[in-house]
Amino acid sequence: MSTSAPGTERATVPLTVLSPRGVLYEGDVRMVIAPSVAGDVAILARHAPLEAILRVGETRVRLVDDSLIRFATGEGYMTVEGNNVLILVEQGEEASTIDRERAQGALQRAERQLASLPEDDAVGRKSAERAKERAENRLRISAEG
Repeated sequence: MSTSAPGTERATVPLTVLSPRGVLYEGDVRMVIAPSVAGDVAILARHAPLEAILRVGETRVRLVDDSLIRFATGEGYMTVEGNNVLILVEQGEEASTIDRERAQGALQRAERQLASLPEDDAVGRKSAERAKERAENRLRISAEG
């Protein structure tokens, strides 16, 4: 628990967001909302222990000063234990740093790959569909910014 001013106590929760590329965010926050496969999950201080599988979507972090950081995140996993939140994602990018041109190129490549794959190539189609979903997510989140 931290205080922002005498007499105005504000509960926080330590959050770490990791991808294979490294730490996307680490620090105390007021709230985190993550896209679980069962729907968005909001975590505040003193949340009950939780484990959740995450889908491609938007992870929102409400900071102590009430500002908001948004991330385009890929599939992953979240745990809440002992008032600590850990989010592990395959990919993640802060909304303000998304290169829209690069994301658009990734979307076009995925669409071309989907169009060129035979219908019976289930593995290839699944891979291309996931790449398309990630690119669409990045474009959507960067546009909402």
